[in-house]
Amino acid sequence: MNQQIEPILNALSETPRLLQELISEINPALYKKQIIHGKWSIHEHATHIGVGDMYGFQKRLKDFKEQEKPVFEPLSGDSFDKNFFIELDLHKTIEDFFEIRHKTIELAKAFDANDWNKLAIHPEYKTYTPYIMLRHLLMHDHNHLYKIEDMAFGIGHVK
Repeated sequence: MNQQIEPILNALSETPRLLQELISEINPALYKKQIIHGKWSIHEHATHIGVGDMYGFQKRLKDFKEQEKPVFEPLSGDSFDKNFFIELDLHKTIEDFFEIRHKTIELAKAFDANDWNKLAIHPEYKTYTPYIMLRHLLMHDHNHLYKIEDMAFGIGHVK
């Protein structure tokens, strides 16, 4: 396996635990409260993290594995129905996230040197490789975790 990717995969494997821990520390009355007007609630951020791999990143890993130069469209939470994330069961989504993320990591671990060196076409990136995609996923996770933490324990200044 690519030596650069191991720390990324280790960090990605921790996200479900971090999310579960963070949610368990938050007053449940805050879960669905819109703390920042016009922005997602804690519940929406958490369920978005929990299902994101299934709706985008696992497919992208499979495409990298199966195609020489895959073409990707941008992923966005806006692609879902307005109430999609708020209607998901928060605790079940987080519980399921452990297995979902495990599957994502296993897909990445099955890559060989050729797979890691593949380039994809992505309209928002000059260069897009499996490594860049997984690093982006990690930053995506942490961005949402930070927003959840700020809404629960901070002053709700992170937009």
